[in-house]
Amino acid sequence: MPQTLQEPVGTFPTLATSLENSETASDDREFFIRKAFETNPEEGCSLLFRQYYTPLYSHALRFVYSKELAKDIVSEIFHDFWRNRVYENITVSYRAYLFRTVRNRACDHFRREIRQNKASESRTAPEPLVAEADQQILYDELRHKIEQIIETMTPQCKKVFLMSRFEGKKHKEIAQSLSISEKTIETHIHRALVALRQGLNRNGFLTAVGLWLSILVG
Repeated sequence: MPQTLQEPVGTFPTLATSLENSETASDDREFFIRKAFETNPEEGCSLLFRQYYTPLYSHALRFVYSKELAKDIVSEIFHDFWRNRVYENITVSYRAYLFRTVRNRACDHFRREIRQNKASESRTAPEPLVAEADQQILYDELRHKIEQIIETMTPQCKKVFLMSRFEGKKHKEIAQSLSISEKTIETHIHRALVALRQGLNRNGFLTAVGLWLSILVG
């Protein structure tokens, strides 16, 4: 029996939900891939891999800054997708699920690095476990603050930003999907980034999370 699909956890659940709502079930490519899974799961996985490997790799690279690690993350996701028969339990678009999972795996890697650095530093002078708990609290507060800021954006600005930064779509794709100009897309993204920078700077978060967050906010 296939394992029951658990919704990926780790980062921005509210934003993931908004992203899923931006996907359309009538997308031709997704439709044909779903049909392939119904008749030949192996062919479905092959089509899915060819369709999404490159954009998923590019998306992962924005978070982990390592080509090899980005490749490993994406390859592992596809491997789990096939081995665990995840395709039998997908209720959102494949694209939304895969991009969300890439972000979550990258986030997991980021957390492991923090723990490993803490462990390395504590070999000569052990630190209390409170430090790691404080780090988790900081991360949770950061996630909540980002969600709050994005929720204050106008509906169109929010949709454009999520499609760009969390779905990895190009400006041209977004413009075609929303029937607006690429210049308007650029304006919305600029406004969103300004709002995030100002909001996070006011709360002291931008410095706290360093390079990893700078990927998100531009």
